[in-house]
Amino acid sequence: MNRIKISDLTDYRYLSEVTASPSGKQAAFLVKQADRKKKGYDSWIYIVDFCTEEVRKLTSFGAENHIVFDGEDTILFSSRRKPEDEGEKHEKKTVFYRISLKGGEAERAFELPYDVEEIRKAGPGIYCFAATVDLNRPQDKEELEEYRDYHILEELPYWSNGAYFVSRFRRTLFVFDEAEGSCGRVTEPLFAAEKFEVCKNKLFYTGISYDQCLPKSNGLFCYDLEKKEQTCLAGEGNGAGRGECRFGEEVPASMGIGFFGCRTEGQSGEVQVVFAACPVDGADGRKNPDFYVWRDGSVSREASFGYSVGSAPAGDTSLGGGRRFLTQGGKTWFISCRRTKGKIHLLEAGKIRELVDFDGTADFFDRAEGGLVFVGRTPRGLQELYFYDEERGQCRQLTCLNEAALEGRYVGAMEDAGFVNSDGVDIDGWVILPKDYDPAKKYPAVLDIHGGPKVAYGDVFFHEMQVLAGAGYFVLQCNPRGGDGRGDGFADLREKYGTIDYQDLMEFTDHVCRLYPAIDQKRLGVTGGSYGGFMTNWIIGHTDRFAAAVSQRSFSNFLSDFGCSEIGYSFDVEENGGKTPWTAPEELWKRSPVAYACNTKTPTLFIHSLKDYNCPLSEGMQMFAALKYFGVPSRAFLFEGENHELSRSGKPLHRIRRLEEMLGWFDRYLKEEDGEREHREKGDEESW
Repeated sequence: MNRIKISDLTDYRYLSEVTASPSGKQAAFLVKQADRKKKGYDSWIYIVDFCTEEVRKLTSFGAENHIVFDGEDTILFSSRRKPEDEGEKHEKKTVFYRISLKGGEAERAFELPYDVEEIRKAGPGIYCFAATVDLNRPQDKEELEEYRDYHILEELPYWSNGAYFVSRFRRTLFVFDEAEGSCGRVTEPLFAAEKFEVCKNKLFYTGISYDQCLPKSNGLFCYDLEKKEQTCLAGEGNGAGRGECRFGEEVPASMGIGFFGCRTEGQSGEVQVVFAACPVDGADGRKNPDFYVWRDGSVSREASFGYSVGSAPAGDTSLGGGRRFLTQGGKTWFISCRRTKGKIHLLEAGKIRELVDFDGTADFFDRAEGGLVFVGRTPRGLQELYFYDEERGQCRQLTCLNEAALEGRYVGAMEDAGFVNSDGVDIDGWVILPKDYDPAKKYPAVLDIHGGPKVAYGDVFFHEMQVLAGAGYFVLQCNPRGGDGRGDGFADLREKYGTIDYQDLMEFTDHVCRLYPAIDQKRLGVTGGSYGGFMTNWIIGHTDRFAAAVSQRSFSNFLSDFGCSEIGYSFDVEENGGKTPWTAPEELWKRSPVAYACNTKTPTLFIHSLKDYNCPLSEGMQMFAALKYFGVPSRAFLFEGENHELSRSGKPLHRIRRLEEMLGWFDRYLKEEDGEREHREKGDEESW
C-alpha cells in the first residue's frame, strides 16, 4: 500500500454550494479540482437526480460559480468563457450564463458591473446580489491609474485578510432587473452588509453602518422590493437603532447577529425571521448564540443553545462555501460543531435536536424532497454528496467522486487517545500511526495544534496529518480548552492564553507517549497555524522537549498585534478581558510568546503569507528575528500572493511547497540522526 504523497491533494475533488431545485427533486453543486497549468482550481457544475440517483457533470469549461436555479430545469451561473467576459483595465464585472438541464449549450444571460460575491433570485428576472464597493475610488477614469499608487486609511480595520487595504470598502447589496437592465443600490454607502436572504418580495439582511471603527454589534433589516422601503427589525445599524420593534425581556440590547432564515406561517403567509445571535458586551463576548425570532414587529427568544452555529471541525480538504443554516415552514436546520463532528441540527417548536446520524462531518446542505442533501467528510474519506431520508432516518451516499484519489493509499485511522487532565476535564485526542507501524521500533512524532482558538479537530480525513503519517511519523492531535464544540465554559480562554491550553497540550503529549512506547521522546516535533502558531511560539519558549518546530501564520506579541492585525483592536482586546496596550502593557507582554524567545533552543521554521492580515507578517517575523538573535537555528519561508487560508485554499503549487518545507524541516531535525531522512520523491519534483 502506497503512502499519501504531498502532491495527492491535486487529485482531490472539493464539493460546495449544494443547491436544490425549486421542487427539491434534484440539486446542483460545484466540484473543484486543482489545475496545475492555471495555478488555481477548475470549477464545474454537477447535477444529481434524487429519483434516479443519477449524478452527471453539467458543465465542462471549468470556470463556473454562483449556482442559482432559474426554474426547475434552468440554472443561472457566473463564468468567464470568452475574452469579452473579462473586465477592462481597472474595471470589474461578472458575467452570468444560463443552461438548460435538458440539454444544449450555455447561453450568455447578462453582466453586472461588479465583482459579485453572492446572488439570490427575487422573482422573474429580478436578482439581489452582494458586491464590495470602494468608496475612495475616483469616478474619473483618468485618475484611476494614479489611484493605484496610494491608499487612504480612515477606519479600523484598515486592511483585511487577502484583500489588502479596505478602509472605506463596503459590502453592498443591489437589486438587478434583467428586463430593464437596471442595477439599483439597496444599502447606504457606509453600511457594511453581511448575510442576506429573499422571501416574498422582501430582502432581509444583516449588517451595520459605521464611520470610524467596525463594531461587533449589528442589526437585522428588511427591504421591501416593491415599496423600496427599509425597516430595522432587530439590533442596531444605519442609525435606525431598535426602531419601532418590541423586544422581550430575554433579548439583549446589543447583539451580534449571525446566521438567519425566513419562514412563512399561517394562512396569511406571515413572514417570520429566525436568527442566531449573542449579546455584545465585555462580559459575554465569547458566548455562543441563542435563537431568536422576529414576528409581527416583535423579537423574542426562540430557544437557548449554548454551542456555536454554522461551525464544523477543521480540515484541509474543503474548498468553497455553501448553506449551513436554513429556515422553511416551522423548521430551522443548521450545522454545529458538537464535540468532534459537524452535526446537522433541527430547531422546531422551540426545541433543538441532532437530526442526522452521520459518521462524519457535514460541511454544507440544502433542503430536498423527502429530506436533506449535504456534503460530508468521513474519518477515512474525502468529501462526497449524501442524502438524508427523513422518513427512514437514514443517510445514503450519492457520489463516488473521490474514491479513486485514495485507492491503494495508506490512510491512517485516528485512534482515540482522549484523556482526563489533572484538573478533571476530559480532553478529546487522537493518534495516527505511522505507515508500516512496528511497535518494536522507535518513531518520531509531531504534535499538531489547531487554530482558533475556538476551533476543533474532528474524526475526519486531514491531508496534512496523513502526509506526516505516511512519511513515518506518529501524528498527535487534541482539542485543548479554548476550543469549539464543548460549550461556552470550555471555550472561554480569556486572559488564560498559554496557561490551561498549554497544560492540556503538554499533558496530552505525556499521555500519548505512555500509550505508545514506540514514540521516541527525543524526536518530538510541534506545529500549528494561527492560534496553533501562537501556541507553537509559546511552547518553544517554555520547554525544550521538542526537537523541531514549524510555526505557521502565527502571532507572537499582543502589544504589536493590536495595531497590525485586522482583528487586533477587537479580538485581542476581548481575549485579554478588555485590556489594551495602554491599560496593561506588562500583562500583555507576559502573555506574548516573543517575551520568552530568549529561552528558546528549538530549531524552528516559520511559514507565513504576505497577504495574511489576520496574523500579519510582522508577528511571525518578530519570533524569527528573536530566534536568529539568540542563535537558534531558524528559517522563514514566505509566500507571495497568499493569505491566512494558504493551507486550505492557496494555490496548489504553494500548498504543495508548504508541506514540502514542513516535512523537510522535520526530517532534518527528527530523522537524520538515524539516517532516516526522507527526500522529496523525484517524481513529485519533476511534475511540478
